[in-house]
Amino acid sequence: MSREIEFRGSLASESRASGGEGNEVDLRDLLGLLLDEWKTIAGVTLLVVLLAGVYAFTATPIYETNALVQVEQQKSALGGLEELSSMLSGEAPTEAEIEIVRSRMVLGDAIAQENLDIEVEPKRFPLIGGVLARQHEGPAPAEPWLGFDSFAWGGERLRVDRLDVDRGLENEPLKLIAGEVGRYAVYAPDRTLLVEGTVGHAADGDGISMFVSELVARTGTEFRITKKDLFTTLEDLHERLRVAERGRQTGILALSLEGEDNIKIASTLNAIASIYLKQNVERLSEEAAQTLAFLEEQLPQLRAQLYEAEHALNQFRVTKGSVDLNLEAQGLLEQLTEVEKQISELELQRVEGAQRFTAEHPTMVALAHQKAELGEVRDQLERRIRALPQSEQDTLRLMRDVTVANELYLLLLNRAQEMKVLRAGTIGNVRIIDAAFVPREPVKPRKALVLALGLFSGGMFGVLVVLLRHMLDSAIRDPKILEQHFAMPVYAIVPRSELMVADARKSGGGSALLVERDPNDPAIESLRSLRTSLEFLFHEAPSRILTIGGPAPEIGKSFVSANLGALMAQAGRRVLVIDGDLRRGHLNKAFSLDRSPGLSDLIAGEVQLEQAVRPTSIDGLFILPTGTIPPNPAELLVSRRFEDLLGRLAAAYDVVVIDAPPVLAASEAAHLAKLSGVSLVVVRSGRQNRREVELAVDRLSQAGATPRGFIFNDLVAGSRRYAYAGYRYYRYEKQAT
Repeated sequence: MSREIEFRGSLASESRASGGEGNEVDLRDLLGLLLDEWKTIAGVTLLVVLLAGVYAFTATPIYETNALVQVEQQKSALGGLEELSSMLSGEAPTEAEIEIVRSRMVLGDAIAQENLDIEVEPKRFPLIGGVLARQHEGPAPAEPWLGFDSFAWGGERLRVDRLDVDRGLENEPLKLIAGEVGRYAVYAPDRTLLVEGTVGHAADGDGISMFVSELVARTGTEFRITKKDLFTTLEDLHERLRVAERGRQTGILALSLEGEDNIKIASTLNAIASIYLKQNVERLSEEAAQTLAFLEEQLPQLRAQLYEAEHALNQFRVTKGSVDLNLEAQGLLEQLTEVEKQISELELQRVEGAQRFTAEHPTMVALAHQKAELGEVRDQLERRIRALPQSEQDTLRLMRDVTVANELYLLLLNRAQEMKVLRAGTIGNVRIIDAAFVPREPVKPRKALVLALGLFSGGMFGVLVVLLRHMLDSAIRDPKILEQHFAMPVYAIVPRSELMVADARKSGGGSALLVERDPNDPAIESLRSLRTSLEFLFHEAPSRILTIGGPAPEIGKSFVSANLGALMAQAGRRVLVIDGDLRRGHLNKAFSLDRSPGLSDLIAGEVQLEQAVRPTSIDGLFILPTGTIPPNPAELLVSRRFEDLLGRLAAAYDVVVIDAPPVLAASEAAHLAKLSGVSLVVVRSGRQNRREVELAVDRLSQAGATPRGFIFNDLVAGSRRYAYAGYRYYRYEKQAT
């Protein structure tokens, strides 16, 4: 079976010509990056989901209960004054009732009634204590875990009906420790004993007075009790209480309350609703009493006015005799009486409204406007009356005074009787439709929602981590960056060899002669392309000496030098590979040869050329190892003797390949590149950043050895981003017939 491998590498020629840097964001590269880093994204997502799960299953559950209250529109005792005020002010009556429910008047009474300013909390073991306590069932307290008997593990109960402390101890967590036979001790935050007491008996101590009605706990169990000030308690209750009208202008108020204790929140919300209902009744009863007082104040005056009007009419009849009114006069009398009655009613409403509103209030302005209109009607009627004979005018005015005074007196008398009945049996305009219930299931946290949000946010955070790491990572991972920034070509893109990676894991090194072990490996195929490109470079070069260099160690220079030399030897050339790294060279290991004798010995004149240059298992390929590691490698390689030696070797072989030391670590690397006809720089994917490559190229250029291009080594062939960018590797196999 033979295998044929095709390597395709597409580099943007227009970027190569311009040498500019591409700033465009390639969505395909971005997608490839995310696919390559799927393990990181999955790991971050899993971590966030685990944290969300820990929160969902360990967080204290929050319960919610609700109640419904109906608010009926209240009618004014004096002819619709309340409806007129509501209509003119543009405010719905329920808006005012909502604010009353949330007022300090109502919530303060609820706090006092339910002891909400006393906070009692058992001391739980961190993280898991609350979970275990919620799982406990039974009337007796749970046994302690691992001997931690000061913690409450479930089933403990403490009820404090009264707790009074000095101002300095308000909002401070006090420690209550359960004792034997219903006894307890309370300590200040500084561990000072404040009071000792017994359940069912009042206890007074240093700045504290309290009454504990129930204590069920093991001896030594600790509780935290806090006496909160009224402002803090009101703020907390205000945040947890929600009041809103259900529907539009329905008068139905929906009250809801959240809290950790499902029994406590139901009791608290029912207390709020009851207190609101009670104050509503008391408020309406007080309004009825105020209105009755006003009516009783007006009745004697109206009775006196009625008596005076009747007396004047009787005196007139005695003096003048009876005067018969014609039909016109009788009609004017009825109209004028009705107008006077309406004006009197408006005046009473104005007097009542003046007790609650200013003169600029829309209600008072409307009453004044109506009274002015009726006054104009009265003036018109009186002008018509003045056209009658004088005797009829006098009779008509006296009869009008009697009729108006009598009807107004009867009207207020009836209203006074109604107010007495209303004050005695006031039921208010508020009623509780649905009382609060004890919820069984918590509303928070919603475990499924928390886990779903954790999954979503974890994925987003994982993507963000990958993108941030990619943005902060200055290592070169794409050969396009080299071409765009340095305006020099990349002659070979050498993919990572899995065989070499496996060898490196086993032995920590690995054979450099991959060409012998797997000649069809994609990495070898890319070096074959480099071999073809070098033939064109050598035509223009002054010599056929090739220097393979790089910015730093461990970037694959020796791998490229050895396998490239072997490929050129397989093409029929006599090739000599020189290990020019006299400090840490190890090219001899790839050919299973000894380090000495070698280059350093040859330059020093200690051995002959035939002794230092040794053949390999590949025909036409020879190697010159480093030799004995010298104390002065730089002086040897820049000496005249090395230049003469290199000239003789170039004449004896078709191609001389020099495996140079790192440019940034050894000064002699630039001199070796200067002596060669072609100099190439190896850049390993993900190992060098652009600054390192810039420094290496600048150092070579300053020495007069500007490199001709790059070899991009160790490209991850399975990377999606490079596959999208155009670097693809195909291994095509066909079965031999």
